[in-house]
Amino acid sequence: MDSEAFVRRAFPSRIADLGFSVELPDGWQPQALPEETPDFEDGTRLFGLGAATAPYAALVFAAAARPAFADGTVLDWARWLVEQNGVELRAFGPSQLGELPAIVGQCAAPSDLGEMRTHFAFAEDGQRLIHVSVTGPAALASHVWQVWAQVQRSFALDTPRGPSAALAPAAQVHQPSASVDTTVADVGQFALEGGRATLAQDHPLNHRWLEQGQGFSPRIRAADEAGGKAWVASIALRAVLELPFGWHPLDDGRRLVLLQPDNAVQISLERLALPEGGLPALLDALEAQVRADHPAPQCLRLQSGPVLGLAVRGIADGEQPLEQVHLLLAGPDDGEALRARVTALPGQISRAADLGEALLYSVRVEADDGPPPEADADASQPAWACQAYALEAADRLDEAEQAMLEGCDQLGVLMSIAVMYGARMRRLAAAGDATGAAEARARAQRWAWQYAAGATSGGEGVALSRERDAFIASLGGE
Repeated sequence: MDSEAFVRRAFPSRIADLGFSVELPDGWQPQALPEETPDFEDGTRLFGLGAATAPYAALVFAAAARPAFADGTVLDWARWLVEQNGVELRAFGPSQLGELPAIVGQCAAPSDLGEMRTHFAFAEDGQRLIHVSVTGPAALASHVWQVWAQVQRSFALDTPRGPSAALAPAAQVHQPSASVDTTVADVGQFALEGGRATLAQDHPLNHRWLEQGQGFSPRIRAADEAGGKAWVASIALRAVLELPFGWHPLDDGRRLVLLQPDNAVQISLERLALPEGGLPALLDALEAQVRADHPAPQCLRLQSGPVLGLAVRGIADGEQPLEQVHLLLAGPDDGEALRARVTALPGQISRAADLGEALLYSVRVEADDGPPPEADADASQPAWACQAYALEAADRLDEAEQAMLEGCDQLGVLMSIAVMYGARMRRLAAAGDATGAAEARARAQRWAWQYAAGATSGGEGVALSRERDAFIASLGGE
């Protein structure tokens, strides 16, 4: 079943101009719906728009609609409608249904076939409240989720009108009480056995990642041996930050990942473009993505001073339960945020989140966005990066680009080239070479656009485009 191909199926409009299409497994068969006239006075009932079933098990896709309610939010309406059916609500929150903002969730109910699970979404479009769901036995939970994830991504109205109602009230934020110590910890407090060697490029594990093209260890600028930490220059963050000894860093030009040696904790650091609405709106988008990626996550909003957070439970990697915290802090450049995504085994998330917060506060951006041209090829700096910056300093620009491209086969290297030219632009401008600075700016823009064009999915395209736009804005005016 898991290998079954998906095909797009069209469902003509039955009411309110609500024709739609959606991707379903190839073997699923559309079902005829009864001819009926909707009773809009019955607030507990939705009018059927389309349905399909699997030929091999009791799995059902269904779509229905009714006019939107006169007041309240989509969240209010969805909760009320679900509760009328007497099912156990297990997950509930904002996400997407195709291009529509939606409230998605999971519920369960007993049946003759055992427990049945339903993944559902409610979305409002032009005063039309739309309900879409996939239902199946708990024994087939992974397959039900696979089908639902494809439905959620692919649903498209034939004639969208645009949302006209609020999706949900503002998310409630949990803040620590006055008795809780909210002092930011020192990065060195999280040092592990292994010392500074785990941060260096010549460590066997870090070197293997480099050979596999996954990324490199950021260059060590200075170290505090007694304090258990080092300052490193991250190309992905275009900044210097502190890292604790005993952890393994991996920079692929897009993000900096810090890994605990036993893989119990992973922290990903990156710069994200802020949408309209700032950090709270970005947190909304992250929660929506979490709900789209996992069947039944539990989400809680957090705030500690200027840091906003989203704590997530009820997720897993295969059979391994995981917990996650997303931490956001205003970035060094206007229109940007720093994000630490902390993923850990249950029982380790609290301390791991404290490290994520400490890492965010340690980020310091220098005037020059990239490694200095005179950087020597020591063991903590990949040879191809040193070579590229040396070639750039000698004005051998095409060769510098080629050194970058041949040295790293990750998409993020395209943004690394753009960053190199951003640093060149500033250096030449400071020296009074307006023509050279303009050429460097043009090259930086071209590589940033090429980076965003390399996205392999719609969601990644949005993220990379925001990163591109934020980078180009950081270059300043023409």
